[in-house]
Amino acid sequence: MNPPIAIIGSPNSTTTFTVDILETARDRALDHAWVTFEVVERFNGKAYRKRALCQLGGIVTRNRWHEDPIIRAVIKHQGALPALSGESDLTSAQLTALGVFLLDDEGHVRRRTTLSIPPPSGTAVYPATAEALQELVHTEPGIFYAGQSPGDGLPVPLTLRHFGKTEDGGFGEAVMMGIFGQTRSGKSIMASQLLAGFAANPQLGILVIDPQGEFGRDRFAAGDSRVDFSLRRMFGSLRQRREVLTLTTDEVALEGTEAFTELLRRTGFFESLGFKGANKEREAAERLAHMLNELADEHGKRRPIRDLRLADLPLLVKDLARFADVIYASRPGTTPGEGQRAADVLARYNLDQTRLQRLWLESLTSFRTSDGRTPLSQIIKQVLTERAVVILSFNQEGADETPYFLLNEILTRLRHVIHKSFQGGSASNALVVLDEAHLFAGEHASESTDGSRTRSLLAQSIRMTGKYGVGWFFITQTLADFDRTILKQLQVKIFGQGFKLGSDREFVETELGREGFQRYCSLPDPKRTGRYTFMVSGPIVALGSLGTPLVLQGFRGSDDLINANPHCFGNIVALPRRDEALAPPPQAAPSAAADPDSEADDLFAAPAPPRRMVAETRAGGMRRGRG
Repeated sequence: MNPPIAIIGSPNSTTTFTVDILETARDRALDHAWVTFEVVERFNGKAYRKRALCQLGGIVTRNRWHEDPIIRAVIKHQGALPALSGESDLTSAQLTALGVFLLDDEGHVRRRTTLSIPPPSGTAVYPATAEALQELVHTEPGIFYAGQSPGDGLPVPLTLRHFGKTEDGGFGEAVMMGIFGQTRSGKSIMASQLLAGFAANPQLGILVIDPQGEFGRDRFAAGDSRVDFSLRRMFGSLRQRREVLTLTTDEVALEGTEAFTELLRRTGFFESLGFKGANKEREAAERLAHMLNELADEHGKRRPIRDLRLADLPLLVKDLARFADVIYASRPGTTPGEGQRAADVLARYNLDQTRLQRLWLESLTSFRTSDGRTPLSQIIKQVLTERAVVILSFNQEGADETPYFLLNEILTRLRHVIHKSFQGGSASNALVVLDEAHLFAGEHASESTDGSRTRSLLAQSIRMTGKYGVGWFFITQTLADFDRTILKQLQVKIFGQGFKLGSDREFVETELGREGFQRYCSLPDPKRTGRYTFMVSGPIVALGSLGTPLVLQGFRGSDDLINANPHCFGNIVALPRRDEALAPPPQAAPSAAADPDSEADDLFAAPAPPRRMVAETRAGGMRRGRG
């Protein structure tokens, strides 16, 4: 066992502890480092051995001689004082408990627990090791190492399970998550790493709604000296390989009447018929959507939008003409369809019939399946029932308006398919990822009718879909103006850089607590270090039994992620590390070829796979990865 680095001092509670750093450990990188200590508690005459995992922070060095005014006057002239300066420094720190684990007589973890009394002063505190962390979590399903502790480079395990039954290794319910950070804080890159961990569960379908095309283009595989993540490579390297289906909205057949009328509105269709102004256009669009919902075939079955014909247009325009008399009524008693407004609509249609028919047919193109488009409901069904991985990118280059209607269509179809599957007795098990979520759930969305509807649909969806086994993962740049209903539903919150001032600061401080927020403020700036660091809170924190948020520093590239998770990825190849400048000096170790069970001492090496994975690997005749 490594020698202790600190001794518990005073005062202490059952969750936070004061420690004095030993002289032999003063030159170690201690901020955010993970440490452990053990205590024995007695209850009803029986002794219970417990191990606490903590994170160091609030490190302070004091020297009482340098604080004395008389000595400071001497130091001003002579500089450092022999035998006093440095030698008399006292370094203290605060420990925050991440989790407490009950041990059996042999020192193996039995279950999570809490401390009943504060630890006694003088208790030795030891640096955590990769092996010690793995021992704490090896019995849990869904363990995935998504980064490192910034203080000592230890791998940080998260619990990324599917949303099925707990006896099948799932959470037992859908988990709602949000990752927050300003531009260039690395939130999308961290989300990609987490998606790889969730994709390691073949029972889980994944739908990525990609408004800006970052995930669809696999933009994080660029290798721009800071990041080198390929979503397709990570998914394809999983032991149970996951194929990624990437589509744009041009390859998908829309289905809803609201989406069709919105496309018509954007072409100027309603304005050409005489409905002037945004409000009148939307009233006409809502009327047309209502009529389209009532269209039926010869068997009385509702006709889908893709089956509309050009011959339907004159009849629908006549109804819109009657409606114009209603919304523009200037004299009481005017019969709808016989007023001046109705005549004006019909006259405009007759004069510009060819162009209006062309706009009608062009809008219908987005709903046809004859040109190879896949119905949106079919794509969503693949995710929910066939557990497919789909990235759906908005093809909106050059568009001035946020495509709220597209997300409205996706949300509507999603809820419809979920409800239909549930009624049919099929349980859903899927994660829906929404990138740039602030565009659709921020304050700016409420400035338009479509945006307000989108924000409302998102809030309803996150409340409704959870009980059906569909979770949400929001990636957003804002906090202060993000929809509060959605924020309250998020069990997992991941905070990146950029929320240290203003109203955003208040929210983060409330969520993390005062001590947690102080640790958040000390996170390094990724623009200077090239490393993306986050505070993580919620049930995916594998080491936490007390709800304490932990600090996670993402890997530099997909190679590091893959090598850190040999139990999730296949064909593991040892690759040179990108962060050798941070690693301790290399130590001699037995050759892996000579001793396949050897484990390196390098803290930055990949952690050993859980015991059940080791057994499976050996049974399959595959060599165990470095631990």
